[in-house]
Amino acid sequence: MSVVMQNQIQIAVARARVFAYVTQPWLWHEWHPNSQSAQAEVERLQVGDEFDEVIAVQPLAPLPPRLIRQTHYVVEESVPDELWQVRGDTGDGWLVIRYELDAVPSPDGEQTCFKRTLSFDVSGMTRILLPALKRQMLKTSRQALENLKIKLESV
Repeated sequence: MSVVMQNQIQIAVARARVFAYVTQPWLWHEWHPNSQSAQAEVERLQVGDEFDEVIAVQPLAPLPPRLIRQTHYVVEESVPDELWQVRGDTGDGWLVIRYELDAVPSPDGEQTCFKRTLSFDVSGMTRILLPALKRQMLKTSRQALENLKIKLESV
């Protein structure tokens, strides 16, 4: 049974700028607490392109264990400034990250409603930690969007 969690936030930045930033996984560590690093062979990821990310999750935080996952992704969808979706393989599970961006009219300039949907499932021994993993992922997903808002609005 897969887990699906969705978060959204309004960011006082044009969606083209939000899209350009969030679709660079090598910058995810700047705003997402679980992202340690990422790399790709291309600078602008398009449908079919691949990249790798190291994810660290601590399901029982502040207690161990700390799960480190080398995740391999493929970009499944990309509509500039509107949506971006990737599918990742963690070795003992999978995940799908989907970003949807909508322009929000504002007298102060364009703003963006940024929606992030994370779907995932795990197998093997990690399955035992799924309830705790889900709780921790809910917490870090909310924190990630707050961090993203602060990061983009402060530049």
